[in-house]
Amino acid sequence: MNTKKAILAMVLVAFLFSTAFAAGYRRPARRSAALFSKGDLLLTPELVFIQHSTHLGANVEYFIQRNIAVGGDVLLWLEGSSGMVIAPDVSYHFDVKVDNLDLFAGAGPAIALGFGNGGGSEFYFKPCGGARYYITPKIAAYFKMLAFIGSHSSFGGAFGATFRM
Repeated sequence: MNTKKAILAMVLVAFLFSTAFAAGYRRPARRSAALFSKGDLLLTPELVFIQHSTHLGANVEYFIQRNIAVGGDVLLWLEGSSGMVIAPDVSYHFDVKVDNLDLFAGAGPAIALGFGNGGGSEFYFKPCGGARYYITPKIAAYFKMLAFIGSHSSFGGAFGATFRM
């Protein structure tokens, strides 16, 4: 009977100490640069490689909620017949447990406009996914994989530096 009382007393003391320490413990707030808030604006000059061509462009994202942004890409290509791609999109930014890392996925329509002899236009569906790693709270390294799905489908990647405005 004495051992049962001793065990009960130890369990009670352990419980009281654990609740006393837990009440005084404050969980640290995650201060990662990769977290966003409504109204944040990101601007990314980018170099995009799609199939056998290189494009210069920019990506803009405006956060309408903490994890959801609207924006898109504008790309110019100067090889062969020059042209432009305008691709608005909506992207979702995932909560990850790695500081300064932003993983995202999105999709939207795209239109390619050709200039010169190879002029014309084509419509595409553009799914994409990528990552940003924040070097400072305002500057991130940027990588994105994207595809243009349409009559002449293509796949590529983009590299750049993101600036938080």
